[in-house]
Amino acid sequence: MSIRDQERRQKESERRISERMRAADKYVRGDILARQKQADLRAQEVVERIEKGGVDPRPLPGLREDSLASMASMSSMESSPSMASIESAETVSRVTGESEASEMQEDMPLEGAMPYDPASAEEDLAQRVTEETGSGGDVHLHAERKADEMAQQMTEDTGAGGDMNLHAERKVDQMENEMSED
Repeated sequence: MSIRDQERRQKESERRISERMRAADKYVRGDILARQKQADLRAQEVVERIEKGGVDPRPLPGLREDSLASMASMSSMESSPSMASIESAETVSRVTGESEASEMQEDMPLEGAMPYDPASAEEDLAQRVTEETGSGGDVHLHAERKADEMAQQMTEDTGAGGDMNLHAERKVDQMENEMSED
């Protein structure tokens, strides 16, 4: 098909499209103009009523015939007497707020099973959690070392040595080479 034929077909299709658009506009324009005229008439009627005083003002809410007289409010209920306050636990049990950790474990079922006091439990837990990386209880150092280890594992296939940016560049190059081979 020659270029002239293509141009002629394109002009024909554009002409048909514009004809259909004009027909649709004529069809819709009549409805739009009718609605617009009705809205203008309603607006003009409202303006005339307001200017000529043909509209009665709306009565105040308290004076309307459909409003009910307000009901009398209910009387408030008697409040219940308050309970007598309870003495604090410290004076009742005669125990001061400060006590030794060893005293806290006396007569407890796990007295012999728990050789450490609660204060050292946190440090012991930190030691056990971080012993894998040799961080000596420092959770921040542990997290840093774990992140480095994960980066090393992730970048193994590209030989980037934990450098994620270099890894990404090499992956892009690798994909580019694979696509150009196909």
